[in-house]
Amino acid sequence: MHLAETRHAPTSERRLPVPATWGRAILGGGLLWLASRLVVTAVAILSRWAASGQPLGGQPFERLLFAWDSIHFDQIASGGYFVGPDAPELPAFFPGYPVASALTAKALVFTRDPVAWGMFAVAALAGLAASILLWRLAEDEGGVDVAFTAAAMFLFSPYAVFLHASYSEPLFLAFAIGAWYAATKGAWWIAGLLAAGASFTRPNGLFLVAALVIMYLVIARRAGRPLIRWTALGPLLGGLGAGGYVLWLWARTGSLTTWQQAQEAGWYRRTTWPWDSFDATVRMMLHHSHLDARPQFGLDIVFGFATLLAIVWLAIKRSWPTVVYAGLTVAAMATSTSWVSLARNTLTLFPLTVAIAATCTRGRWRRRTLLVVMASSVALLAFNTHQFTLFQWAD
Repeated sequence: MHLAETRHAPTSERRLPVPATWGRAILGGGLLWLASRLVVTAVAILSRWAASGQPLGGQPFERLLFAWDSIHFDQIASGGYFVGPDAPELPAFFPGYPVASALTAKALVFTRDPVAWGMFAVAALAGLAASILLWRLAEDEGGVDVAFTAAAMFLFSPYAVFLHASYSEPLFLAFAIGAWYAATKGAWWIAGLLAAGASFTRPNGLFLVAALVIMYLVIARRAGRPLIRWTALGPLLGGLGAGGYVLWLWARTGSLTTWQQAQEAGWYRRTTWPWDSFDATVRMMLHHSHLDARPQFGLDIVFGFATLLAIVWLAIKRSWPTVVYAGLTVAAMATSTSWVSLARNTLTLFPLTVAIAATCTRGRWRRRTLLVVMASSVALLAFNTHQFTLFQWAD
């Protein structure tokens, strides 16, 4: 071998892409999930301790990250949706998480609070699964650096407390990221079934279904395949989860609008013009009767516009599935009574996280910017965890 060949061979070998593996995804995603869990738990314990003088605030450990909507999920898992006339808002919550928690609770009857432990276990395991799947999805897209960056951005995002709390986001994300990954591999029937689990867990699972349909059409067109084939029905299976729940509510109540009625009964949510919704959000940011609520409305506005800019950027790049998924999510929140929970819903926009991670790992200045963003993100995560744990406003 000539000297020149000797010099160039190692460089050439280093440039070869490293195949993505499930082992690396489990290790990388799992360790980052554990680190995120430890940070959130530590902040929650310190917050309870500072407020009450007791490490857990007099509450059992399984209820450390148990607040706000967790109470509603507990009611549904324990007694169903129609426990009495005083809970008209319960049908607003899709059944995936409370059903999974109730089933898990049957295996935990030896504990003092099986349902709370069931909610804890489902959220924890689903969050771990979502982290591993996100790592694998991102590594397939751009390699180990992108996978690490995407997983870190995801697990230490400002609203990552909801990835660990007794909420439906972890289960939804496990289904949604699994469906997206399956679709990238051309496993459309599996993608559709997983998307059905997502739409059975949260209504924005329907936005995921729309994005998967777009992904199918884009991939088929690029490959020169016919657009109409049996596999085209795969993504459409995703609508079965939400559709089944709406039909069940119809059979139970005689109304096809039970879900919308529950939204209005519990949170005065209804569809409105986006400018009216924005105006209401600004007014609540400035004049809400609870001071702890005002910063969150401000964050809803900041995250809303930041996400809109990201959607425009992705549209320029022609990343149509992500544009559809993120665009429908923002549109739904921005045409509600107010933008409340818009910032929190950015946690579910995992394709956007992967796209940003892929961009931030290229170039020194972008990496420095990423460090600043991550530092700010962790600070906001601590703030939101503190607020959530003490039943203050956390979106």
